[in-house]
Amino acid sequence: MDEQSTISLARAIGRAALDPQEEGRRVERLPGVNLELKVGGALSMQFAALDQKYDGKVVGFEPFSYLIVQARLPQEGLARVAQNPNMVAQHSASGVVFGFRSQVLNRTTNPAPLLFLAFPDSVDRVVLRRDERVSVNMPCSIHGKYGAHEAMIMDLTPAGCRLSAKIDLKSPLREAQPGDQLILNCDLGRGQELTAPIELRRVLSEKGLLFLGAQFVDLTREHSQMVTGYVDGLLQFLNR
Repeated sequence: MDEQSTISLARAIGRAALDPQEEGRRVERLPGVNLELKVGGALSMQFAALDQKYDGKVVGFEPFSYLIVQARLPQEGLARVAQNPNMVAQHSASGVVFGFRSQVLNRTTNPAPLLFLAFPDSVDRVVLRRDERVSVNMPCSIHGKYGAHEAMIMDLTPAGCRLSAKIDLKSPLREAQPGDQLILNCDLGRGQELTAPIELRRVLSEKGLLFLGAQFVDLTREHSQMVTGYVDGLLQFLNR
């Protein structure tokens, strides 16, 4: 595979997983040592010899040497990859998308279908914008000077969220104002419990519902990565 073909494949993978308005994002070419990998993380692969994209799971790696990816390819596909081992891959971590060129060094079928990939010399890193937004329907609770209230997260970004809550004439939450700071608690799934301080930016009351636009404030590094990773994962699943 020549360099131009590899670049075209890399761009194709990027378009499949990122927002169409990618032009405004910052793309950096970095040494391969900057590739962030976690065992269990997803890896999207496009092989030069195959037409479709395949997904795999990182099950091990040796920095500067190789990656071990569990992925099931059809038997005829493996034969074609053996003849042309070039490929490009994409991996997401903490709100950052890494794209890189590699080669299939070896493969095994027992005890699992594993591919051994060359560790990349360089990676293209794309940092997701802070305003990436996904629509959700996620139960949550908010706590603070207006007491505790059940609410629903309507959309979520790495920087904040939009909430809705039922209110009546006796609900203390009716007094909420922009600038108020509250505590948001929700379950992002897979044992990820998010408890985060938020600051209200917009407050709108309409037909028994209160709509709150909120910004995360003073997030811990762990919680920031948790939210960004959740948003990033949904965006890729939705092929935005």
